Amino acid sequence: MEAGRQRNNDTKMKGCLNLENKLTDIYLPRKCDFTDRVVTSKDHSSIQLSICDVNPDGTINLGKSSIVTISGFVRSTGQGDAAIQKVLNEKKLI
Repeated sequence: MEAGRQRNNDTKMKGCLNLENKLTDIYLPRKCDFTDRVVTSKDHSSIQLSICDVNPDGTINLGKSSIVTISGFVRSTGQGDAAIQKVLNEKKLI
């Protein structure tokens, strides 16, 4: 895993918590899993994939899923497919 994306795993955006450990932010922006960039609300070409886990017996576990976020910048440079594949390999989903 490259250094920038290793830092991304360590520093996920968690938002502001009050004294009762409740989330106080109205809007919590997402971060791209490939470039560690903030995905703004105006980035209409970004994607977020939700991949469900599969049980050993072949059934789908809808209660647990993995989320992959890719920014519009990565997609506009033509590296979207390679970025998704690299992130899925790092998360050991494929």
